[in-house]
Amino acid sequence: MSLATSELQAAWATAGPFQAPFAASSFPILALTTMTAGLFFAAKFGLAEKPVFVNDLAASVGSSIFLGFGIVFVFLAVGLYV
Repeated sequence: MSLATSELQAAWATAGPFQAPFAASSFPILALTTMTAGLFFAAKFGLAEKPVFVNDLAASVGSSIFLGFGIVFVFLAVGLYV
């Protein structure tokens, strides 16, 4: 075995378990918050009277980010760990 392999095995043996950045009890509130923010931005995008490129871009990017994280937190809240 090479030195690098033995160092990796030693690091693996001493490493602790993975700790999630959020407690599992906070997943439902995070899901609700991020989905609400995403739907707000989607509504802002869809209800704009005069389309302005910068405003449309900001609303669509905000909606995409919040809805993307929101669906992940919804999955985590119902026990589907992705």
